Amino acid sequence: LASADAALALDLLPPLLALSIDASGAAIAPPILDRILAADWSKALLVKIASILRDLPPKIRVFVPEFVEKVFAGMMGVDLQDLPSLVYQLLLLVSKGICKRMVIAGLLGFFGETLKGLPSIVRQVEGTVLMHFSFAVKQDPSLGQEIVATVRSNQGAVNHFAVAVLLSAARVRRFNESAIGVLRTVVVSSYRDYKLSRDSKWLPDCLKEECLETAKCVEKAFIKAINESNCGREHLVPSIVQLSFLLLESVDSDNREEDGVSSSGGLLGIGELGIQMLKMLFEVHDMARAEIIEQCKFRILSLKPQRSTPVIRLLSCLVQSYPYPMLDHVAHLKELLDYFTFMHEKTATDLINGILPLVKFSHDLQDYIILVVRKAMFKREDTVRIAAANAIVDLIVMESKFKKSGPLQESSSQASCSQQAEITFKSGRELFQDLSGLLRRCLSQQATVKEILYEGLIKIVLYDPLVANSIISFLWPHFSPFYNEDAASPLKMDGCFKVDNDKICVVEPLDSLLSCVSWILLLQQQSRSDNPSNFAWPCFDFSPSQNHEVGRVSCSESFSKALSKIRKFLRKCTSEDKQLQSQNNSSLASGVEVRHCRHLALLGMIEVFISIAASELEKATDEAKVALVKEIMELTNSHSFLEKESSKRNKIAQRKGPSNDVLNKRNTESKENSHVSYHRLNQTGGHFFTTSSLHELLVSAINLYSDCYSNEPTASQNHSQSSCWKKMEQCLILISFALRACLHHLKSVATMRSGLSDDSFKTFFYGDVKKLGRPIMQLVWLLKSLPKLEKDSKKKEAKGKRNVESKGTQLFLALLCLKELFMVSLSKGQITEVIEDLLTLSTSELGEEDTLNAAEGINRQEQLIVDDQDLRNLHLFLDNKMKPLYCQLLMLSLPRESEVLSELISNIGRKLPPKQRNSHGIWASRICQNKAVENPSAARGLVALAFYLLPSPNDMVFLQEISSELRKVMGSEDKEPLETSETFPIINHSTKNALSTFLIQVFESSLIELDWTLLKIKAILTVSNESTSLGKSQQSGERPNGLELEEALFTRSELIVHLLSSFAEMNLTDSQAEQFLKITTKFYKHLARMTKLQIARKGYKQSLPGRKFQTLAEVTCTMLTAPLYNFVALVQRNQQENGRTRGILSKIKRENRCIPELIFHIEDYEKYLIQLSKITKINLLRHAKRSISRDFRILQAKNVSVEKEQQEAELSQGSSASSKGKSSGDSEGPDEENACKPVFSDELRGSIAGEGSENEKEDEEVSVRRKRAKKSNIVQDSDEER
Repeated sequence: LASADAALALDLLPPLLALSIDASGAAIAPPILDRILAADWSKALLVKIASILRDLPPKIRVFVPEFVEKVFAGMMGVDLQDLPSLVYQLLLLVSKGICKRMVIAGLLGFFGETLKGLPSIVRQVEGTVLMHFSFAVKQDPSLGQEIVATVRSNQGAVNHFAVAVLLSAARVRRFNESAIGVLRTVVVSSYRDYKLSRDSKWLPDCLKEECLETAKCVEKAFIKAINESNCGREHLVPSIVQLSFLLLESVDSDNREEDGVSSSGGLLGIGELGIQMLKMLFEVHDMARAEIIEQCKFRILSLKPQRSTPVIRLLSCLVQSYPYPMLDHVAHLKELLDYFTFMHEKTATDLINGILPLVKFSHDLQDYIILVVRKAMFKREDTVRIAAANAIVDLIVMESKFKKSGPLQESSSQASCSQQAEITFKSGRELFQDLSGLLRRCLSQQATVKEILYEGLIKIVLYDPLVANSIISFLWPHFSPFYNEDAASPLKMDGCFKVDNDKICVVEPLDSLLSCVSWILLLQQQSRSDNPSNFAWPCFDFSPSQNHEVGRVSCSESFSKALSKIRKFLRKCTSEDKQLQSQNNSSLASGVEVRHCRHLALLGMIEVFISIAASELEKATDEAKVALVKEIMELTNSHSFLEKESSKRNKIAQRKGPSNDVLNKRNTESKENSHVSYHRLNQTGGHFFTTSSLHELLVSAINLYSDCYSNEPTASQNHSQSSCWKKMEQCLILISFALRACLHHLKSVATMRSGLSDDSFKTFFYGDVKKLGRPIMQLVWLLKSLPKLEKDSKKKEAKGKRNVESKGTQLFLALLCLKELFMVSLSKGQITEVIEDLLTLSTSELGEEDTLNAAEGINRQEQLIVDDQDLRNLHLFLDNKMKPLYCQLLMLSLPRESEVLSELISNIGRKLPPKQRNSHGIWASRICQNKAVENPSAARGLVALAFYLLPSPNDMVFLQEISSELRKVMGSEDKEPLETSETFPIINHSTKNALSTFLIQVFESSLIELDWTLLKIKAILTVSNESTSLGKSQQSGERPNGLELEEALFTRSELIVHLLSSFAEMNLTDSQAEQFLKITTKFYKHLARMTKLQIARKGYKQSLPGRKFQTLAEVTCTMLTAPLYNFVALVQRNQQENGRTRGILSKIKRENRCIPELIFHIEDYEKYLIQLSKITKINLLRHAKRSISRDFRILQAKNVSVEKEQQEAELSQGSSASSKGKSSGDSEGPDEENACKPVFSDELRGSIAGEGSENEKEDEEVSVRRKRAKKSNIVQDSDEER
């Protein structure tokens, strides 16, 4: 039957097979069918058999799976043109309800592979097959349900054709939600699985690689499905739009790693995948563009600010990639801008940043943005005006960028003639002049708006230095009311504050204004020296009237003189504090409050001038550097003095807080509000320091510190000694100031608002942050080594103690800076460059001689093992720098510092592969065995460091040793607690609660991994069972794929059992006991799921449980279940002893809810063990606790004694009455009653004795039935075991 005509004879096969069935219903045709299956099928025969399978008699349909399997085996040899008809016949077979899952899975898998042939023909064939699927789903809804169920059950087999089929099925209203939901689940779960497997230490490496490959395959499948949507598959476009936006909404904005899952894995992430899908759709399908823009508009307005960020990022990508097509949708963008005043501040600012590049091509859109911003500036809400100020600055900066970019760049999409006519824009200076009215309006707003404006003016000058003259002329009239040129104190501080409802509010942030002016003057000077010819254009005058007109040169000179005079004044701020007090404004409520606010304002201004002086150090000569360093020392002294004064006011406010005087309360609120206002201003804006200026400041502090350290006088030189200590104290003040400024600078790197106009601004202020690592590391080592100097001097005891405390604080700040620097470097992928730079530090630069030679042997071993240079540098950095530093911090008993450093070492160690962390983990575990640490946080950090660095299973073995020693220190029911552990001195009376809390947290994180692993194993077993049901026979004794994962799961669970068993014998606090009961309940729930997965489904052959599973069951029954019952009894006994106090009642109620749930899950786990034991003939409960009587009733503690007295009285009355009226035949009654009494508890005994004889007989029968039921549930030992 090689031709189609010859295969027509097979049409007679179904009726012939129907005639072959005799009267009894038995078929005589199987030999014929076996011969057909054994024969070689031609292409025509294969197509013909697929068409007649649906007509086979019901008695013969048992052979259909074998025929379908052979059809799929021969489909690869069928011509491409014949595939659509073959698929149609198979879908007709499915419509009859025959082999639905098998046919659908086979078709999805076949077309998911690469078909041989011309790409155009292959796409046409797949498109025709998709039409068949779509028509079949509309005709038969059960087929759509089966498609969704097939993809949901085997998410790892998702391919581009399965994605296309589900997108096609989503066009049917009935399956829209389920089909789109399955596709979203596939994407989210693939990324989640990869993240969990990557972060786990005990999962097999093959599973980690499989999860990574699965995530990559899912990405490729979705992108390929979207790319091929233009080949006759336009009906998929609405489903693609819906799915893509659903993915954007699924991005977790609080966790950045969910969106960009891992740069090392090379994955896009959920949000980026959705953006790429919509970008491809926007480029290919014109009809989808309006819908995409409309959906962006709807979601930006309806979603929360955090969830709308990916949508705004999509809109920004569309504007940058396809500006000409976006011009056709400017009307939609204008409608979106109409809601500008109703948006959140962050949403409104990001939206303007996203659509500003389109202003280059549409002057009409620029005018509309200006109109919207002008309206927003007159709104009452502060957040709206802040967003409007940001929009004005970004608009001017964008115009300056357009001027720099020169002629228009070609885009991927060409513009129409009408679109090209709109392309016109102004220069930044012209737009600055046009918006001068709005800028003046900003200067009349609250302090937050002014600060944003000052920061924005720096950005404008960075992009267009020629506008600096206009800005200087614009700012001088605003600054002049706060400046007094002739007075001894050049600042008029009274105008910076006002009283509003008995509260002092900040009106003018002078620190931000002075910072803005100083940086603009610096940028103007640099640009003038580079390009002097560019400054020949006329200046725009922004003075309020003609009487105040000042030329641009005079404005710059006036500002320079004013800054110089203020700078000299602030250097002597400590000695001229009386001048500040004399400037008291009688209109304000209190002179003390005004002075407090002035101090806060002066602190910011001093920081500005320290930053200016530090920036001048970079290009200064040696003589000038000495003068600048001296000036910086004087400014930091003034800063320290004002800080102390401010702290005194805060202490006074705290003392007056409890007073009932209304005036005192108002004064306290005003102080707090002013302080909070300035603190908020300094945090959100006021970029006073650049990276280069901070670097110079840190280097100067190190040089001064080294000079003071090397020139320490002897004890006999009293005068020189006092001057040296005074210089040392000033140096420590400078170090403290520099480190705090550096810490704030590093934290602002990650939190700074990202936008299109911030590139040059970030480069100018932050630059290369990596160069801060070297001076910070030097300060850490120098500050660590200095406390040795105060050991031998008795005259310096009090001052030395104060200095040691100060150095401890500074060392803590230095370590925080180092940790923050590494966090920034890790997020930017620059960790290797930072470590390479720090490794070049010599021992002389660190102030050490021989402390770094101890790890040389370890370094050589690591160099022999590790081939990668980056990993080798990580090992060297940990061994040569971090480990010696950590040991010395522990020796100096600095708990806060050691805790910070342990977190830093842990973060760096996680960059190493798990197997290469072992040596560092062993080092940390040895410290736990040799070092006694009394501080709870430091001990917790050290144990956590060892746990995170040790690979599996060494990490859990280490925790087992910790928990066993912790049990001795915590104490148990039969043993008194020890003061300190002999094996691990880190475990003592001070640290036991912190360590037990850490272990409980480890349990909780381990349960999350167990839950995910169980879901993974269940999915593997489901796929294996379905493949077996589709025709593949399962061999006896074989387990499906995933055996290695199961063994890893059982091994990890066994280690957790050992840990939990130690806790079951400890004397835990009430909160710890409650947490332990909840965790143990979840663990038994997971154990029940593990056991249930070991039981084969109905119709499948049961395999024997593995050795590791049997060991887990044995260890659980012996080491955990039995101690748990004792633990529960102990908890209940403690409740009865302490239950009279009202404060413990709530805890007792919570624990009473936990205990029944725990017992239920223990019995549920043992139930599945019994089922598995009966099936496999292996007694898995031979070590279980036999019979547990839990017949009890909770009684009120107050009524127990009263009820016992009543019961005893009733018993005595009943016994006397029975002794008087009993006969000789009734003499056996009391003995029977006494024989039944031991079966019941004491509480039940009293209630039974008070009832009549009829109730006693009924209770006796119930007790007998209960005893029999309990005996039947006990698993007896087998004869072989006996």
